[in-house]
Amino acid sequence: MNIETFFSSELILENESILMRPLTIDDMDKIESISYSTALGEFGARVKNRSDLTDYFNFCLHAKQERELYPLIIIRKEEGAPIGLTMFGNISFQHKRLEIGWTWIGEEYQGTGINAICKRLLLDYSFDILDLRRVEFKIDINNFKSQRAIEKIGAVKEGLLRDYNIQSYGESKGTYVYSILQEEWRNLSRYSFD
Repeated sequence: MNIETFFSSELILENESILMRPLTIDDMDKIESISYSTALGEFGARVKNRSDLTDYFNFCLHAKQERELYPLIIIRKEEGAPIGLTMFGNISFQHKRLEIGWTWIGEEYQGTGINAICKRLLLDYSFDILDLRRVEFKIDINNFKSQRAIEKIGAVKEGLLRDYNIQSYGESKGTYVYSILQEEWRNLSRYSFD
């Protein structure tokens, strides 16, 4: 796979309960009802109204056009309504790696195992279809909830990038880097972590 083929693909990832597909501008009205909540971490702190949501969608779709991020909307099949977003980014097919992140799940769906289901689908695709060697995750030093969630699925904490980002609360003290390698995922994926 090359970067042009990847970004021009209409990526569909699904199981019996979840569907992830490319984000479109038409999804904004559908997802707005679950978008404004402080329980949504960094996304919720920055996206507080329709203008913020429009800016966020424009950022996501521009980043896809520039081949920087591939945003996916998460839909729970039972309701047929969007419940969050996630993205692939920092993609290097040459080095057989990418990053999964920029994820947020609607408040009522948090703690239900949906994030783990999504991560399983994303990781299966990354390792089984794209044949990558490594998948990375970057998590703010103060985001304990996401750190616990990614550790639960078997990601290894590799280190701290000091003073890495500016967050909604101000200058962050750092961002943890986690990863899962292909051989680790093959061993982990035999077990359920939902």
